[in-house]
Amino acid sequence: MSQNNAKYSVRSLEKALDLLEYLESVGTPLGVRHIESETGMPKSTAQRLLEVLERRGYVKKQAGRYSLWIGAVPLSRSFLKGDILVRASDEILRSLTDISSETTSLYVRQGFDRILIHRVESPHPLRFSTPIGERLPLHLGASGQALCTGMSDTELMEYFSKIEPVRLAGGTELNRFELLQRVQNVRTCGYAVGVAERYKEVTSVAAPVITPAEGVIAAINIVGPTSRMDSVNMERLLIEIRGAAAELSVRVSAGF
Repeated sequence: MSQNNAKYSVRSLEKALDLLEYLESVGTPLGVRHIESETGMPKSTAQRLLEVLERRGYVKKQAGRYSLWIGAVPLSRSFLKGDILVRASDEILRSLTDISSETTSLYVRQGFDRILIHRVESPHPLRFSTPIGERLPLHLGASGQALCTGMSDTELMEYFSKIEPVRLAGGTELNRFELLQRVQNVRTCGYAVGVAERYKEVTSVAAPVITPAEGVIAAINIVGPTSRMDSVNMERLLIEIRGAAAELSVRVSAGF
C-alpha cells in the first residue's frame, strides 16, 4: 500500500469512527443531510461510510435514517467481560452496596465525558440507577468531580470555560473558578460529594481510583436519595469509598 493510500485509509477510519460516535451521542435515528449539517462531513462521504457500516451491521437504515445497530453490542460485551477494571471492581462494588444499601458504580473518563462501565444496584425499591454505557458530563456529579482530578488545571479551565455558568438541579449556580475549586478540594481530601447536581433529592459520593503508573484511572461512586444519604451515613460512606478506591488501585496495579 502506498503512503497516500495508507493516509487515505486512516482518514476514512477516523471519519467512520466519528460517525459512530456521533450516532451514539445523539441516540436517535438521523438522516444523512442532518449528519452533514451537524458534523460538517460531506454528504457523499457520510453516505459511503454509512453504507459500509450498514453492511457490517454497525448501523441500520430505516425510513432513510441511520442509527447504531447490533454490531456494536458484541464489542461492548467483550469490553465488559475482559476489562481489568470491571473485573477487579465487581467484588468491591458489591461489598460497598452491602455496606451502604445504595447503588454503587464505576466510571471512567473519555475526553470531557464520564462513562459508566459497571454498577451494582441498591436493594431498595426506591433507588437511582444509571444505565451501563451512559455518557455523562464531567462537571456534574461526585464521580465527575473525582475524575476531573486527573486533568491538568489548564485542561480544566478550558473545559469549564465552555460550559459556565453551571446551574445544578438544586438551583445552585457555579462559575469556572468555583468548579475548579471543587476539583482542588477533591485532590486535597480524596473524595467528592454531589448534592442535587443532576437531579433533585439525589446525593452521591465518589473517590478517584489512582495508580502509580497511570494516575487517575476511574472513580467509584455511591448514589442514593438524599433522604437516606444523611450526615450520619455520609461520614461512614466517605471512609468506605476511599478505602474501596484504594483497594481497587492495588488490585489493578497488581494485575488483579
